[in-house]
Amino acid sequence: MMMSIDNKKKRWQKRLEELPDKLTEYKNEPDALPQQQKKKPSNEEKRQALVERLIQEAMDEGKFDNLPGKGKPLQFEENPYTEPGQAWAYGLLKRNGLAPAWIELDKEIRRDLENVRTRLRNLWQQRQSNRISEEAWQQSLDRFAKPIDDLNKKIDHFNLIVPVLSAHRSRVRLANELRRFQ
Repeated sequence: MMMSIDNKKKRWQKRLEELPDKLTEYKNEPDALPQQQKKKPSNEEKRQALVERLIQEAMDEGKFDNLPGKGKPLQFEENPYTEPGQAWAYGLLKRNGLAPAWIELDKEIRRDLENVRTRLRNLWQQRQSNRISEEAWQQSLDRFAKPIDDLNKKIDHFNLIVPVLSAHRSRVRLANELRRFQ
């Protein structure tokens, strides 16, 4: 029994000693992988290669030289994500310098939010420099309730009319805004 364990140890030791050489050989030989492990190109890869080859051949033959707008930037006037009826309406608004109501409301919300944050930041800086008392600080925070409530009403309305769920906005909370400065 003792012999068997020693033989196993010797075999493993020999394999470990040969490992660096085998790794070097493997790195240097492109065909070092066994046949079943070599990656065969998929049908999709073959199709892509064919398409790329055909495009390159057509470019070499000059088949794309007389296309309209050659050398000019591409014009992406149409939004592929809008429904056909909406595309016409959005185009009409754009040509007349307008935007959909939800976009205009979003601009207004961003502007109002920035105003609230600026006023709150100034108040916070005054509090930090001890220019206002604790009582004045609390009274000033109470005065922020109305603008934040108005802003949240706009956000609620915006969330109802925005056509894209991912564009929804979170309501503003005074405690969260104060944490931004702390």
